[in-house]
Amino acid sequence: MLQPRVTAVVFEGGQAKTELDREMLGVRKEVVLDTVEKLLMNRAIAEVVLATNYSDLADQARRMGVSVDLEGPDVPRFHFGKRLRETIVRRGIENVIYMGGAAAPLLTADEFGQIAMALRRERNLVIMNNVQSADLVAFTPARAIDEIELPDKDNPLGTLLRDIGMRRMLIPNSGRVNFDLDTPTDILILGMHPDCGPRAKMAVDSLEWSRETILRAFEVLRQPSREVAVIGRVGPSVIQYVNANMVHRMRVFSEERGMKALGREDRGEIVSLLGFMIQDLGARKFFRYLSSVSDVAFIDSRVIFGHLRKRLSDWDRFHSDLGNYRLIEDDWTREFTKAALEAPIPVVLGGHSLVAAGLWLMAETIVKEREDSGYRHNTFILSQE
Repeated sequence: MLQPRVTAVVFEGGQAKTELDREMLGVRKEVVLDTVEKLLMNRAIAEVVLATNYSDLADQARRMGVSVDLEGPDVPRFHFGKRLRETIVRRGIENVIYMGGAAAPLLTADEFGQIAMALRRERNLVIMNNVQSADLVAFTPARAIDEIELPDKDNPLGTLLRDIGMRRMLIPNSGRVNFDLDTPTDILILGMHPDCGPRAKMAVDSLEWSRETILRAFEVLRQPSREVAVIGRVGPSVIQYVNANMVHRMRVFSEERGMKALGREDRGEIVSLLGFMIQDLGARKFFRYLSSVSDVAFIDSRVIFGHLRKRLSDWDRFHSDLGNYRLIEDDWTREFTKAALEAPIPVVLGGHSLVAAGLWLMAETIVKEREDSGYRHNTFILSQE
């Protein structure tokens, strides 16, 4: 017997303080509209609710048939858990799919439908898109949120629900499931993916950001038997995918996975071996050594920044991702970014999503290019069923 109806709740809000913030926000809004369109296509999802403080996004979503909670400028300081519980209680939501506005922008309508049907079939269930730091969490009953300490951000929500005894179900792992839009690098990768939503694609293509480094990295990945360095919060699945579908040699250094969800970043507990190396060698010499053993590098720079106790502004972090070192205010980060940009190999900087899913999506794009040209890899993973 199927359980009561499923409601999808999407949160998208904040304040754009700089022109770069506004450019990123413009893309995120279009991603939200692409996502709610997919949610609305599912008969298993009875209602889609958008909670936002952007009036223009609210107007567009309403016209699509979305229920909107529009927050005014005088709302008290945002607290994620309290806001989600308020939405669940006020709307009488029975089963809920929660997601951040930029979470899983490449998830398909069918995959959303599968999540909704799982909630309708079972009880005391929490479905997550990431074991340690989820930004898509579906659970039943929705009022289970009353049994946990309400988190101020979404990353630990799934773990908190599991800790009260709810059964955890993970969405089948893929680049699409793990990918979200936290940084400019993520936005550039999204725009290059063949399954990017039409609204988001137009928004990304309109950006006047340099794509030189990411395009150089793509070209290296397209070549056979290259040395690929992946550094930061690297999960095993992305490396497995590359190894199964390409013939590169992977140089992987994974550290500080779950640093946000476990509170290590907030408590200043991040420790990075690569961070120690950069402190000891200096950024320029580090990248020279890295270039001697790799043809391309993908680096989750947030682990290094956390190790150095850098409380950087979004402005500095995002311009570092784009290689705009002249615009960076922090002296150390400016020199680090300049050294990465001037390295003999393409060095792609970003956050967790880059090394957890961005590289995976780049590899998928290249595999699809080869398949479209008639190439068949003929490699499969043995099923355990």
